[in-house]
Amino acid sequence: MDNVEVTAASGNSGKSGVIVWTTSMTNTMLGFLADLVAKGKRTSSGFRETHLKQCAAVLNEQFKLTITSDQVRNHLKKWRKIWVRVVNLKNLSGALWDEDTCTIRLSDEHYAGHCMTHKPDAPFLNNPIEHYHAMATIFGTTGTKGMNARSGNDLLSIDVDDEENGEVNGEINTSPQVGESSDPKGPPKKKAKVVKVLEDPLGAILKDGFKLVAEALVKSGGDDDDIPDDLWDVVSCLKEFDEEHLAHYYAHLVDNPKTARAFMKLSETNKSVWVSRYVKKNF
Repeated sequence: MDNVEVTAASGNSGKSGVIVWTTSMTNTMLGFLADLVAKGKRTSSGFRETHLKQCAAVLNEQFKLTITSDQVRNHLKKWRKIWVRVVNLKNLSGALWDEDTCTIRLSDEHYAGHCMTHKPDAPFLNNPIEHYHAMATIFGTTGTKGMNARSGNDLLSIDVDDEENGEVNGEINTSPQVGESSDPKGPPKKKAKVVKVLEDPLGAILKDGFKLVAEALVKSGGDDDDIPDDLWDVVSCLKEFDEEHLAHYYAHLVDNPKTARAFMKLSETNKSVWVSRYVKKNF
């Protein structure tokens, strides 16, 4: 089953609503925009409104939906923020990049220590990064060559926390940071070094302890904003309600993670009671 994410329409499109983004839809969107970049159709400041409308049309044709350019724009901003996080994590001291699996690797001790204070980073460490190549194409380069080429590790020139600054004249700015490397090949990749050492008993005990902490962090589900992976599967199984009402209630649960987790613990009958109460209150 695809992972899902809810995005609301915004802007001046004249339409509003909630769309449930599946992994397949995200893959199609990022693939379409990456193809535009590969063909040199993106401007230096980002994607034009017409590009976003074309992308929405492709999604609507393939998935039989009514996605707007604003919803494509909002979803793209989400992945732009993920790319900035990935770039920062790749530059962590001691981090190794696995090109074959698109994985940022940390030792068990380093991983446990980092995730203790940066729990949201856990899904992007020691796990293959979803849609990495598409993000690298869209956000990591500007199509320039030679001395002016940016590395895929460069950050974006915009403040991704300020979404309004990400648009210039109706375009989404995907340009990397202005600071450029004097080396056309970009910074050298870090390679793992294999060193055989004798492990003392105390070190082995500490290592096992760090492993247990790392596993506990992963099982804890990240930070307090996490929602259950199968939340949409459970909500959509309540067949006595209209799909539109279920989509709105799902969006409500996504906005309230604690309520979502409490909802998942209810019996089937009580789940229906919660949804019914929400529908009566809001529709």
